[in-house]
Amino acid sequence: MAAAAAASSSPSQGRYDVFLSFRGEDTRNNFTAHLCEELRTKGINTFIDEEKLERGQAVSAALVSAIENSMFSIIVLSENYASSRWCLEELVKIIQCMKNSGHRVLPIFYNVDPSDVRNHMGKFGEALAKHEENSKEVMERVQIWKDALTQVTNFSGWDSRNKNESLLIKQIVKDILNKLLSTSGSDTENLVGIDARIQEMETLLCLASDDVRMVGIWGMGGIGKTTLVRAVYSRISYQFEGCSFLENVAEDLKKKGLIGLQEKLLSHLLEEENLNMKELTSIKARLYSKKVLIILDNVNDPTILECLIGNRDWFDRGSRIIITTRDKRLLLSHKVNLYKVHKFNDDEALEFLARYSLKQELLREDFLEISRAVICYAQGLPLALTVLGSFLFSMSKEEWRDQLDKLKSIPNMKIHEVLKISYDGLDFEEKNIFLDIACFLKGEDKNYVKEILDYCGFFSVSGIRALADKSLISFFHNRIMMHDLIQEMGMEIVRQESHNPGQRSRLWLHKDINDALKKNTENEKIEGIFLDLSHSQEIIDSSTQAFPRMYKLRLLKVYESNKISRNFGDTLNKENCKVHFSPNLRFCYDELRYLYLYGYSLKSLDNDFNAKNLVHLSMHYSHIKRLWKGIKVLEKLKVMDLSHSKSLIETPDFSRVPNLERLVLEGCISLHKVHPSLGVLNKLNFLSLKNCEKLKSLPSSMCDLKSLETFILSGCSRLDDFPENFGNLEMLKELHADGIPVRVLPSSFSLLRNLEILSFKGCRGPPSTSWLLPRRSSSSTGSILHHLSGLYSLTRLNLGYCNLSDETNLSSLCLLSSLEVLDLSGNNFVTLPNIRDFLA
Repeated sequence: MAAAAAASSSPSQGRYDVFLSFRGEDTRNNFTAHLCEELRTKGINTFIDEEKLERGQAVSAALVSAIENSMFSIIVLSENYASSRWCLEELVKIIQCMKNSGHRVLPIFYNVDPSDVRNHMGKFGEALAKHEENSKEVMERVQIWKDALTQVTNFSGWDSRNKNESLLIKQIVKDILNKLLSTSGSDTENLVGIDARIQEMETLLCLASDDVRMVGIWGMGGIGKTTLVRAVYSRISYQFEGCSFLENVAEDLKKKGLIGLQEKLLSHLLEEENLNMKELTSIKARLYSKKVLIILDNVNDPTILECLIGNRDWFDRGSRIIITTRDKRLLLSHKVNLYKVHKFNDDEALEFLARYSLKQELLREDFLEISRAVICYAQGLPLALTVLGSFLFSMSKEEWRDQLDKLKSIPNMKIHEVLKISYDGLDFEEKNIFLDIACFLKGEDKNYVKEILDYCGFFSVSGIRALADKSLISFFHNRIMMHDLIQEMGMEIVRQESHNPGQRSRLWLHKDINDALKKNTENEKIEGIFLDLSHSQEIIDSSTQAFPRMYKLRLLKVYESNKISRNFGDTLNKENCKVHFSPNLRFCYDELRYLYLYGYSLKSLDNDFNAKNLVHLSMHYSHIKRLWKGIKVLEKLKVMDLSHSKSLIETPDFSRVPNLERLVLEGCISLHKVHPSLGVLNKLNFLSLKNCEKLKSLPSSMCDLKSLETFILSGCSRLDDFPENFGNLEMLKELHADGIPVRVLPSSFSLLRNLEILSFKGCRGPPSTSWLLPRRSSSSTGSILHHLSGLYSLTRLNLGYCNLSDETNLSSLCLLSSLEVLDLSGNNFVTLPNIRDFLA
């Protein structure tokens, strides 16, 4: 009763729950009187003209006001209803209010056939005919009345024929009361941003269409799916013959099972108690002729959809089914239209918080200060705004600042538990992928994340898709993103594995890692360590024996995030390293897949280095002179990156590294020798020797690299020449050789038929001459130009800053039939050549 009373204002304010429209001489002293009494008995504020109109007041104005200020209109369509011009005008006004302001219409066909009302037959036809015969009536007005009568039959209502009148009245009042309770519970006027979201939903639902539609509302936990669907239900439920809102279906499934859910659904839709599915044929058999609205909230199992809503042919025309879930795949498998709920923008979040602040006596500057902090933390998640706003605004400045600081390390458990539901629904491998992203890989390039996950033996494509479908991750410019609160939830799951950091699966905080190393205890549960030293001054000592006890360690990354993109020429002294790599450093390599050691201070890896499962090895800015001595068996290694290892003098023996795909030696300024075993790397597709200033030659064996697609030699300022059989690199697509001093290309160069991008930028010869292209008078057939002529796939050629001039013969460039971009900038042309002559 209290909820119903709260939905309406007192009569003195002119606000009503229900307006009764009826033909007085037919039902005033019987059916309508009994209905009005029952409505009022249930606390439903009801308008009926004989008691509410004051003497001397204009009847029409009073009725219009009463209709406009009522939530519902009950129209008792008795056999003489249409004979009253006054009743028909009431009906027209009611229909107008329904269209303009969401007023709800509920017809009762009192001892009349609804088809007579719809088709203007029987008593209704006779009454309308008399109105037409009356010369005083305007024909246009009669047509308006007819249209109103037709429209009212489209609304869900009641047929009194062959019904127990007392039971019928109880059923009507019960239905009205339920509608009022759901309306008062939604309180949509006080919901921030709800109107725009409801409009988007109504567009998807397309209520004017008579087909059967299913719409899925999808989004992360706490984003407001249930709030939105309650508001939609409140707004549209009156238009259906039967309605059911099953809230938190996932929880009900645990308690009641599928049969219990089916019985609950049918009880709502058929308004019958104690239904037994064993005695029913099927949901379809009971509902195929009934226009219904069904809302299934928080669905987490496709079986629920199969058993409760099956196919669209289970329901009558005009039925609508709405599903809320965190799992996009569940909706896609059932082929429903999707609506993704988006988080609050900053303006909406500020408006939301303002309502909490109104309950407290806050100075304006206090409100803005705390609001900015809360908005930053919540990142538009309504759940977080609700939880934090409910108590932070009642605290002193000192208290709420302390609480916000606490949240940085200890998440609010109300928020945590709601978000964790999505994590609990993942399988074992998906949980591991989620935790790796939350603890280590958030914000990284999607392809990079997939590579690391694949290294660990996970099925990255399906795993990442599962997390995205459950709104646990998103994508932005091909980077994997995650809401900060979801990331906190993931990190908290790891923290709760043990009070002892050494007994957790993943470590990322400097303090926890140092603690695990110093205690030197069993660390057999640690699977990953990512240590960012950018904001730490403490030196970590790796001489500990903790690493050999990390039997499950598969990911190890020691890095400085603010120095990963160092400019060439930066120096890294051993004294500046924040990790002291001991000569006695040992690892348990059995499960190690990914090893990234920034600023490694030793001259080589230890002799016992035997990472048989290692896939990725990066050692940027290391002090290594030789990576290892002799031969190492690393048959799973795919990536080796020793960028800016300025002490490296030669590459290791690659004889037992057959699956290497990417080798990066950029900025290794002391490198003067590439081991001949390079040629065994028949899967290598990327090789960078950029800025290897002391490198004078390339081993002839490198021309056996049948898979090489990208080769970077730019900045190799002492390179004498290319191997004679360079043209054997048949898969080569990109060659960057900017600033190299090579004077002659091998004759085999023209065999690079798949080469698409070639850059010789800055390859200058002596003043007034060009080594690259002959003068017009030259008859040299050994020129560089001659060897470019066979590059039929070449689309981009950069000859900028190559000391070319007007005397340079460019006509042979016409032989490059696929050329699209030619860069001749920075040369000595007085008259610019006609570039169009050289482009395809």
